[in-house]
Amino acid sequence: MKEEIVRDIEKINVGILTIGSIVILLIFQDYRYFLSFALGSAMMSLNFRFLKSIILRSLADSKIEKKGLLIKLPLKFFGLLFAVSLVIVYGDVDILYFVLGLSTVFFSIILSQIPLIKLLFEGGRHKDGT
Repeated sequence: MKEEIVRDIEKINVGILTIGSIVILLIFQDYRYFLSFALGSAMMSLNFRFLKSIILRSLADSKIEKKGLLIKLPLKFFGLLFAVSLVIVYGDVDILYFVLGLSTVFFSIILSQIPLIKLLFEGGRHKDGT
């Protein structure tokens, strides 16, 4: 993926986190739903950012570090799995809204490919690179 697309996905994801959290709070007026969605979405935003940094660091060198990828990617995955398990077992979250929050990166990836949404997040970038 191009770096611009990844940046657009991150921007859209933060937008979904913010707007979704506010809409849930205004419609349902329940902090448990709000916190469940916001926590799930924030966890996935951080997970996406960690994934991006791991891949960019390993690809930055002229020689791809396969050992680094083989160690860092599973550690990141198990860290996310551990964090999600802790939140579900010990946190007072609503599972439906937490899972909806966890799926925001998926929605961000889909939305980043829609031409109208791309146009909104271009923010001054032109085809000539200026």
